[in-house]
Amino acid sequence: MIKFNIKRDIGIKISQYNSLAKCINIIRKYREASINDIKSEIESHEFIFTCDFTDTIGLNNLITCYDELSKEGAILTIQEQDRVITRDVLQNLSQMHKELHEETLSEIDNEVDD
Repeated sequence: MIKFNIKRDIGIKISQYNSLAKCINIIRKYREASINDIKSEIESHEFIFTCDFTDTIGLNNLITCYDELSKEGAILTIQEQDRVITRDVLQNLSQMHKELHEETLSEIDNEVDD
């Protein structure tokens, strides 16, 4: 079972799926967990993937996992704190992370060049 920190985490749950086996295979690309654990999480409608909202790599993996599961026909819910959010919100957050990273690198370059 994945722990969900309601103050910091974003997570996805699967509410419906066409193929349990395909869902498990996709999730295992992004998490090290047993088939039985993932199966139980899916069937119990628990979180199957979470990350801290400040974790850029985790967020991008969550988006990719979400997209792959959706492509296989899964119906997913994304939760941030105690509210349901859309994939667009995730994408905007990821874009904000990218822009902050680029801005920080630019500031570092400017300080070095001075």
